Amino acid sequence: MLTVYSFSIFAQTEDIEVDTTQKQIDSILTDFQKTISATSRDQMLDGKAKTSVFIDNVLITQGSLKINADRVEADASKGQGNEVISAVGTPASYEQRLEDGSLVQAQANLIKYDVATKVISLEGAARITQNDSTVSADSISYNMVQEQIVANTNADSQQSVTTVISVGDFEDDDKGNEP
Repeated sequence: MLTVYSFSIFAQTEDIEVDTTQKQIDSILTDFQKTISATSRDQMLDGKAKTSVFIDNVLITQGSLKINADRVEADASKGQGNEVISAVGTPASYEQRLEDGSLVQAQANLIKYDVATKVISLEGAARITQNDSTVSADSISYNMVQEQIVANTNADSQQSVTTVISVGDFEDDDKGNEP
């Protein structure tokens, strides 16, 4: 079963006060331009192959983006900006603040983050939440730039894709501006 959400359940629901939050917005917009930092109990780094393995109590950060896992493998062999990070955990988790200030949180047995495409792939007991809206499935692909998700179940799975959408996520941004 394949479910494609081309509408944005992660749409901005409130106007942002530019005067009071511009520094926060600037910070969010530059997440993907910031250095990736990794901490863990054990690390193996191969400078020639440009690969890294982080084991036990792993925390990866890039701006407001955070990934927690039991094991993370990072491959930078295709150059800066093309890194791929794979995180395994029970579950592994991801979170990031979006441009509108809302927090997206995700968890799965395997999380793969492709820096170049800004796509998070979640495999195994996958779940993604923003505000009060949640999607759960066997696997989920989340495009952070487009704020779109594709969720599906495995062919042999008894589970279905489940989506819970908060009514507030569909509020009209312009309703307060009508005469």
